[in-house]
Amino acid sequence: MAFVINVAAPEEAALFYSNAERDKELGCIGHLRGDFGHGGKEFWSTWWEHQGDLKTPAFKDEFDVLINSLRKQGLLKDRGSMAEFCHAHPEARIPGAWHPDVYGFRVDTGRHRYYIRCFPHGGDYNFYIYCYINEKERLREQAQSKPIHKKKHEPER
Repeated sequence: MAFVINVAAPEEAALFYSNAERDKELGCIGHLRGDFGHGGKEFWSTWWEHQGDLKTPAFKDEFDVLINSLRKQGLLKDRGSMAEFCHAHPEARIPGAWHPDVYGFRVDTGRHRYYIRCFPHGGDYNFYIYCYINEKERLREQAQSKPIHKKKHEPER
């Protein structure tokens, strides 16, 4: 399964970083941090849980498929492939990041949104993938758009 990798909008920059209060409000499940090792061709990663109750079996399955797909598509294949992908999308640079070569991409699925922060250089972590649940936002929108029905009183007898 191929996923569409979009360039994240500048106003989404904060979603590439942890913030305990905001993460809970926005439905952040957790994030994966990784690098390609000294030679640039390895794959090392660590999962950081934010809200374990949102980490469902369906999420785990989808996330595994996403990671494997991104490794095949090239973004997470190795450091060289990541650099090539990032340099082909200079508009993806994250404004205000600690280094000018920090890039931000987004992948949307029916139930989740993934924010992928890339740094295609050695000596630091090469990627962070923040995972959010889309459902929470949809539920919030539905609640705001529903009219409030007041009980009609029966006429007095």
